Amino acid sequence: MDISHVTNPSSSMSTRPNCQVFLSFRGPDTRRNFADFLYSSLSDVGIRVFRDDEELEVGKEMNPQLIQAIEQSEISIPVISKDYASSKSCLMELGTMVKRMDNKNHIIIPIFYYVDPSNVRYCTGPFEEALNVHKKRGRDGSFLNPWKFALQQIGDLTGYHLQEKNEKNHGEVIKRIVYEVEQKLKTRDLIVPKQLVGVDPHGQEIMAKLKVDYRNGKAVKIGDTCGKVLIHGIPGVGKTVLAKCLYNQLNHLFDACSFLEKFQEEIKDHGIVSVQNRLISHLHKGNAQKFDCSDHALTQIQSRFLDMKVLLLLDDVKDRDQLSELVGELDWLGQGSMVIVTSRRCDVLQKVNGAENYALGLMKEDKALTLFCKHAFNTDSPPEGFERLATDIVAATDGLPLALKKVGGFLFSKSKQAWMEKLMQLKEAPDESVREAFLESYNTLDVNAQQIFLDIACFFNGMDKRIPHYMWYDLQCFPSLSIPSLHAMSLVEIREEKELHMRGILKKFGREIVKSENKNEPCQRSRLCNHEEALDVLMGRKGTKSIEALGLKFANGSDSTSFECHQFDGLQNLRFLRLDQADIRGNFWDHFLKLMWLDWQGSPRILECHLKLNPLKLVILDLSGSQIGRGWRVWDLLTQARKLKVLKLTKCTKLKATPDFSDSMELERIILEGCSKLVVIHPSIRQLEKKLVSLNVKGCSLLRKLPDLGPMRGLKELVIDGTSISQINFKEGSMMMLKTLSARNCGGLTDIPDSIGCLKSLKYLALDGSGIRTLPESIRSLKKLKILSLKNCRRLTNLPDGIRRLSSLQL
Repeated sequence: MDISHVTNPSSSMSTRPNCQVFLSFRGPDTRRNFADFLYSSLSDVGIRVFRDDEELEVGKEMNPQLIQAIEQSEISIPVISKDYASSKSCLMELGTMVKRMDNKNHIIIPIFYYVDPSNVRYCTGPFEEALNVHKKRGRDGSFLNPWKFALQQIGDLTGYHLQEKNEKNHGEVIKRIVYEVEQKLKTRDLIVPKQLVGVDPHGQEIMAKLKVDYRNGKAVKIGDTCGKVLIHGIPGVGKTVLAKCLYNQLNHLFDACSFLEKFQEEIKDHGIVSVQNRLISHLHKGNAQKFDCSDHALTQIQSRFLDMKVLLLLDDVKDRDQLSELVGELDWLGQGSMVIVTSRRCDVLQKVNGAENYALGLMKEDKALTLFCKHAFNTDSPPEGFERLATDIVAATDGLPLALKKVGGFLFSKSKQAWMEKLMQLKEAPDESVREAFLESYNTLDVNAQQIFLDIACFFNGMDKRIPHYMWYDLQCFPSLSIPSLHAMSLVEIREEKELHMRGILKKFGREIVKSENKNEPCQRSRLCNHEEALDVLMGRKGTKSIEALGLKFANGSDSTSFECHQFDGLQNLRFLRLDQADIRGNFWDHFLKLMWLDWQGSPRILECHLKLNPLKLVILDLSGSQIGRGWRVWDLLTQARKLKVLKLTKCTKLKATPDFSDSMELERIILEGCSKLVVIHPSIRQLEKKLVSLNVKGCSLLRKLPDLGPMRGLKELVIDGTSISQINFKEGSMMMLKTLSARNCGGLTDIPDSIGCLKSLKYLALDGSGIRTLPESIRSLKKLKILSLKNCRRLTNLPDGIRRLSSLQL
């Protein structure tokens, strides 16, 4: 008997045979062909097999090592040949298998090797003869009963039949046996956490995207095409766990599988060919040539796996170039193959035909609380006295699974005081494990994207991305490249109305990076977004050239502060300043020489301020909610702001009319939203004909008329929602660049003129809640129109036939 896995019959429990499958066979019958082939095939796929190679001598008991091997293994495979029962050793092994099977702890897969299962079941034919021989050798026949019972049990099992009448290729039979053993042992399955919460719904959504037939919690059938799905999201959101769960549910449907993880370091140290060799070895089940050239490995992937149905899980792919370098074209894989890719980027499969994207977001509050409690308490809900703390900690982690797991595990069995202190930490910054994961993503960004990320985290979360774009462009941070890169990495979302949105945990991370520039001296950091720290720097005259952006935020109703110019000494590199409701006085001509954005919302009555500013670098001016009126004295100053691109006067409720617009101005965006007393827009706005891109007068309820906008050749967006405007005229050749026209809730707007057909570039037209009765037939000329919104137009009775010709319209 081969006991290569065993040291000594009397050895300790720790040295027991470490096997998964016990292979039992009668040596002279099957050794040189079937049994050896089966043993090798099982071993080649990584299954640990114990086989009994020696005959038990007459009168001897079964070796304890054999009993241990059977008891330890999960599956036994008896190869029942014609002379199987003539071996006392085989019959004793069979009896031990059946005992284990009766205890429901063991699986038996019998192979009827050119024998009739009925002869085994009823102990007839060669099995009867063999039992009679054993009976003659023994003192009595009592020992035969358990053997007969074992043979009867085995004969009743469904197994594999090899028959001369219906000869099957041994290789095909063994392939099926190996496949079944892999499924029953789940040798292809990957390790996933025991504390899984909320994973199944995501898995089912992805199964549906991949057209997988999924019934009763199991994947039963896949399509004939090559399925491809990308699971993307921020670090720590659970992409790998979800992908592993999918892999475990699907792997039984494929000829071969490969899971590649943590290969970024491997590529760095050994090159991508090392990972390719691993992939090829997996799909060849260990028997594969090793390549020393990536191109040769790609050729092997292209030619060898075209006829195979394979499952690939590629975890944490850097970008689409790396994916292409690693596996070439995904269509090289055989029909019915499937590729699951996880990445921090959402564009990895952007150029792959038929690929599906799945964005994995943060957990919802109830599921997040359950996951946290599993790690913190080993229960699904918090115990009495910890309900509020647990809920607050979950909120502070923003529902990020990695944070929930790490923080929950850390707090297990800790005191309530420790919980309170941990909560205080989490409110200021993410857990250390989360910071490390985020830092990996942050470090892959170029310096421009990093600067924009920090700006958003500190100041611009929730803002229309088009406004800070002007400052970033002047700083040569290349926002048209950097923001899509941040979006692709799931570090920034772009929501409706082009709003920048950053998750709370990411915002904390960004602010922590800024804080780490100098932990003890805020004045040495690049950005000051904490009100108390910013106020302390100004009041203490601690300004330094390190500070590029500073923001104050006085609580509503609280007394604001008045600053003199000397308190801003040292801030020569300031490019963004948020004063909130503060007052500043004095001669600032030699200050703020690099100031690009002045955010002075809720400013005091500027016309009474004795203020002198140098606006030569100013790009964005936001005076929203301020007390400005028609006689605002700073207008002369603003005419000197030759680089000013954005003027935002939202909710300036005392503004009744805009002053003259100088033709020297470079204004591209004028935002007058919510100026409830505004009645006149000065006709000089036409002097901005080539420059003005957006005019927003939403909520200016007293505004009844627009100036002649015919010459506005650069205008792309016109928003007049909630105004009293009753008529809009579009001259031939006017506003040829206009893409967005929003006139929601304009009750006095009863007619749209035929001239709307001149707006050849229009893509978005919203007339919700307006008083229109019909639309002109000329609307058919709007070939680029994608969205036409007519909600709650109660007077609208019919639509023109021309709407049918709007080929770009999205239904």
